[in-house]
Amino acid sequence: MQERRPGRDDTVIKKLERAATLTELERLVRGVPDPVVREFLLMADDSSVAVLPYALAITARLGVADACPPAGSTAEELASAVGFATEPLRSLMNALTGAGFFARDEHGRFALTELGAVLRSDSPVSMRATLSNVGTYRAWLRAVDSPAGSRPFSAGSGEAFFEGRAAEPADQVAFSTRMRERGTRLYAGLADLAVWDAASTVMDIGGGTGTVISAVLRAHPRLSGVLFDRAPVIALAETTAPLDPVRDRCALVAGSFFEGLPAGADVHLLCSVLHDWDDEKAADILRASAASVAPGGRVLVCELVVPSSPAPHPARWSDLGMLMLLGGRERTLLEFDKLFATAGLTRTRVLPVGTSAFSLIETVTA
Repeated sequence: MQERRPGRDDTVIKKLERAATLTELERLVRGVPDPVVREFLLMADDSSVAVLPYALAITARLGVADACPPAGSTAEELASAVGFATEPLRSLMNALTGAGFFARDEHGRFALTELGAVLRSDSPVSMRATLSNVGTYRAWLRAVDSPAGSRPFSAGSGEAFFEGRAAEPADQVAFSTRMRERGTRLYAGLADLAVWDAASTVMDIGGGTGTVISAVLRAHPRLSGVLFDRAPVIALAETTAPLDPVRDRCALVAGSFFEGLPAGADVHLLCSVLHDWDDEKAADILRASAASVAPGGRVLVCELVVPSSPAPHPARWSDLGMLMLLGGRERTLLEFDKLFATAGLTRTRVLPVGTSAFSLIETVTA
């Protein structure tokens, strides 16, 4: 009798045997196309989805990346530098090494990777302030712990959120830094869009410390700009770096868009402003903009747009977050159109912003 050799049939048999041992839940989860969802459902509390945000927050807050020299450090050296226990830090570094933020050599020395630069405070791609923020996680836990029937998602309000930042200078600085990181990360393609050619003066409403308006003015030297935001933010903008290359062409104005906007600009820009507010307040902001923009001017709205189809999109998750934190929301194009109509604005076109999930919606005054 000829000896049977292992081959393709054996592989198929093994796969079938393995499939026969899968639970119905495992079969269901392994068929999920999104690897993030699949990993979370398989591992739940122990998944990277559940643990990674906290691991990054601890690492960012400790300043581990700043303490790690180019040649690398042992866990003992890093623990001594940042004032943390060695063994927990080693576990943390091992997990983040597997995630690609650090590399580890055969001597157990950890070195920062190219991706790990997001954890450094002095990196041009720094996300340290963003990754350090745990306020959102705490807010979600409060929502989870709210009594049944108490509508926890509506607990936040834009007024309370921004007043809270203004009341605590350290919170205002941290929030402004996160917004600067966000602007650099998500609106990088904004200055390259074909919407600035006919402009003369651009007012960035709620523009933080000037990351976006600075990029627009640097890309278009003939433009002048106005940065408009709350007084504590404008005070920071007067001394922080984003506006330095264009200060001679950018006026800084403090105020509230609920109390009116300065006149003179022929283009208004609102980046991730409307999603902070419910429909009533968002309409008030647009009405103030339409009333103060120069005759025949344009109002540009840069936001996530919720697809009308049920397709996956970051806007759906952001919608939950804005609702819970601020009482705001993300919107579909039709929902934006209803808001525009209340302010006498008409949508003319929608442009993608670089490779991000954001869109720039151009509107004109009636």
